[in-house]
Amino acid sequence: MAAVIPIRICAPGAGTDHRGHEWSTPPPCELLLHTPSTIVFGFPGRSHTVLDSIRKNASDSFVLKVLFAIIALVFVFFYVGTASFSQLEVAALVNEERVTKKEFDRALQNLDRFYRNASPNNAPSVAQLQSQALDQLVNTTLLVQEATNLGLEVGDQELRDSIAAIPDFQIDGRFNKTRYIEALTANRLKPSDFEEIQQRQLLTDKLLELVRAGVHVSDGEISQRFNFENGRIKLKLLRVPRDSFAEAVTVDEASLETYFNENKETFREPERTAIDYLAFRPEIFESQVQPTEEDLQVYYDGHTAEYDVKEQVRARHILFRVNPTATDEEKQAIREKAVDVRKRALDGEDFAELAKAHSEDSTASLGGDLGPFGRGIMAAPFEEAAFSLEPGTISDLVETQFGIHIIKTEEKIAARKKTLEEVRDEIRQKVQKRESRKVTLVKVEEAFEKLLDGDSFEAISEAYGVEVKTTAPFGRGEVIPLLGRQPKIAEAAFATDKGDIGEIMNLDSGYLIFKVADRIASRIPARGDIEAKVEGAYRDARASEAAKQQAESLLARIKAGEKIDDVASSEGIEITETGEVGRFGAYIPNLGSVQALKDDAFNLTESQPIAPAVYEFNGDAVIAVLAEQVSAPADRLEQDKERLVQRLRAQKEGEVVRKFIDDLRSASEIEIGQGYDFTQADS
Repeated sequence: MAAVIPIRICAPGAGTDHRGHEWSTPPPCELLLHTPSTIVFGFPGRSHTVLDSIRKNASDSFVLKVLFAIIALVFVFFYVGTASFSQLEVAALVNEERVTKKEFDRALQNLDRFYRNASPNNAPSVAQLQSQALDQLVNTTLLVQEATNLGLEVGDQELRDSIAAIPDFQIDGRFNKTRYIEALTANRLKPSDFEEIQQRQLLTDKLLELVRAGVHVSDGEISQRFNFENGRIKLKLLRVPRDSFAEAVTVDEASLETYFNENKETFREPERTAIDYLAFRPEIFESQVQPTEEDLQVYYDGHTAEYDVKEQVRARHILFRVNPTATDEEKQAIREKAVDVRKRALDGEDFAELAKAHSEDSTASLGGDLGPFGRGIMAAPFEEAAFSLEPGTISDLVETQFGIHIIKTEEKIAARKKTLEEVRDEIRQKVQKRESRKVTLVKVEEAFEKLLDGDSFEAISEAYGVEVKTTAPFGRGEVIPLLGRQPKIAEAAFATDKGDIGEIMNLDSGYLIFKVADRIASRIPARGDIEAKVEGAYRDARASEAAKQQAESLLARIKAGEKIDDVASSEGIEITETGEVGRFGAYIPNLGSVQALKDDAFNLTESQPIAPAVYEFNGDAVIAVLAEQVSAPADRLEQDKERLVQRLRAQKEGEVVRKFIDDLRSASEIEIGQGYDFTQADS
């Protein structure tokens, strides 16, 4: 079981490319990529635990973009400087230092693999990937050159220490040469290659640390950002509905013909395709996988932390609820009742029977039995009392937000580790699923090669026990019949000619091979085929125009000085209030998503409270007036301060690094190799 090669870098993930295009904001500092049992680079079909962790933990889209920028560059940087300069083809010359075709191809391959797994619904185009790979290689080369020019060095001991500190090269916290060699071999690297990579990374780290050293975030900037993010507004909305004008719309043949001719593109049906496909799912091949005892032991040894059972207690309790609005006299009466019941328990009455008779908790019918629980589950005072009691003893009265408790600890369960025997079946299932997916990958690759050699889908279906299915035609971005929303499959299908076999597609549930069964060109139907649709669209358009005209006349009255409430009342229209509206996103409460109104609304003031235009939403015409500006809650500033500092520092560091790289590029001689200028492909 091989380890991942950990890569650490403060990455220059931003700047402009050789066409002046900007890439994403650079990361604030460093990232450690390592996981105990997964190979990240260049191995199809393996799990991507680092990516899974990112999806799970990065709820902030800004942070997610930063992490993507870091990792994308790591994949590029990994191969910089290790290719032989005997390559005849050169992707770029950077101050006469060559970026080779081999480096470019490896960087492009790894970026493509990363985006396919990390962001399958938002992957860059091929031209964007090519350009990004080349620009990142150029940027990294410039940074290493500049670090060398400044006299920055990485000493031999510093390099050795950095490698020895990588956990994936350690056993029991100490560097292990055998594991080091195994990990490099699994990633097709020689020690000299990896040591050069690590040295370049450390060198770049030192340079970027100097670049970012002067970044400072002031209290004023923090306060300004806090107010910007947390300030809110309330709006009054006057909505003129389209439907109120629908009956007045008259329809005639000439109007419909003119409308159809002027709006033909709105009736265009998109290009559609249909595919035959074979879905290779691991459960099909599960019976072919029989984990050995050694497999189970290896998995158990590598995941022992999963089987730790923390200290627990099993307890009963009797709860006397106290209403938050209770008077002192009422609270005292409840306490006296609890004291009496506790005394009876201490005198030997059955605790469970007392709980059934007096407890006001849902566990009363169970005699107050809470079952086993660990720390961090119950309210803090309750937990402290339960864990401090000896088995069979009863607590004093314990007060929590739920009321007054009497607790009896029945049993203490010491912390322990589950044995392999206890979790054998669970581990067997996990190993079987994992290995089944590997077998599935082997099978689908075999089948794919046979299809390329001329075998039919029907022959493959019979040989592998996988059913051939055919979808109904679907358009780009549409749900694929039988498969659901699969944007990568749709993209691949439209990139494949009719009758051709597409690439193997990676699904959460396995793998898929497809063939394009049909391709239907985009077309505009004859008006007669969609007469009802054309007439409905015509009526809606004319009704919306009438609603907008009325709204514009009402807006003029409001701008002339009439109150929005008075104008609405005179027209029999009800005013809608939004409640508090946040700055971000297009959504407006009690209306919907109207980005233009959202943008204008946060420029409104007490002296200029009227939104400048009439806004359209679902065909209705909307007028908005500022009702109230709601200040950011000052008491939250302190608790948000650290987050704001991190965000602002990352932003400012990004700007500094981007400017630094742009300056390096401007001062350098960069020649793009023949065939590596992707300007035309990306335009």
